[in-house]
Amino acid sequence: MLICLAGISIIAGGAPFNPGPLSAQNLQNRPPLAGFASHADFEPRCDLCHAPFRGADATRCVECHTTVRDQLSAASGLHGTLRDSQNCTACHSDHKGRDANLTNASIADFSHNQFGFTLARHQRDYSGAAMNCRACHPFSTQANRPDAQAVSASCVDCHQLAAATFIASHRREVGDACLACHDGADRMKGFNHATVFALTGKHTQVACGKCHVNNRFRDTPRDCARCHPDPQVHRGQFGNDCAACHTTAAWRPARLIKHTFPLIHGNKGKESACAVCHPKNYATYTCYGCHEHTQAEITRAHQKERIADLQNCVKCHPTGRE
Repeated sequence: MLICLAGISIIAGGAPFNPGPLSAQNLQNRPPLAGFASHADFEPRCDLCHAPFRGADATRCVECHTTVRDQLSAASGLHGTLRDSQNCTACHSDHKGRDANLTNASIADFSHNQFGFTLARHQRDYSGAAMNCRACHPFSTQANRPDAQAVSASCVDCHQLAAATFIASHRREVGDACLACHDGADRMKGFNHATVFALTGKHTQVACGKCHVNNRFRDTPRDCARCHPDPQVHRGQFGNDCAACHTTAAWRPARLIKHTFPLIHGNKGKESACAVCHPKNYATYTCYGCHEHTQAEITRAHQKERIADLQNCVKCHPTGRE
């Protein structure tokens, strides 16, 4: 076995055991990690990166690169959101010579789709110049890694060149977390608000932040009462079925749009006063008190039909007929 390995090593020029010099670059002059200024400092110690018969091992990489380990543990930052976070060499392959830069992943091999973002509309800036990594990822001078807040700042810096007024208004309404809504391919362009809540009438003029307080878009309240407190004129009389009287065209004037029971019932073709059926408030009703509709007679008449719900008369008599 040893003879075979030695033979392979001689024929391949030692490449199986030493495929090439390690990088000696430390472009940002970072302090040493675990006592090493660059990978070249531990070139004879293959075991610091490689596991036997398995090659480069991510668990050994993070023993030195502790900031990456923290990102992976917290599922945050650049590395914490990678789908294949255990394959370090996919972006940081070494043995390419002393001058090799391990920080910058190859743009040809790196896929932004791993982070839910596409470069489909980010090939050139508004001036027509080709965009490079630093156009969106200004690197922190201290940590030598893309700064998440700086990425959003880059979005603002670039897009306000084309639409300063809109960007300023957009930031006031929805904040600066650009990637929460945009994936580089106009994800929100085809969004139809009517699929979650129809914006009609006066609602079309309401600023997003009025309903989406603190830029919260998930589980936004949809009931009218959460935005329109019960006015004094209601005095608790009408309940929360606002749409029964109000439209989005205007809060006033209000009118009874749809009444489920005929208003002329039992009054010889004339509309009865509201208080006849709604003596307490307009959110509840009762049929007791009119002609033979006393509670005792209603109970007696319905016992033989074994009907127990004697309060919701309209459920069985929507037109007022027997």
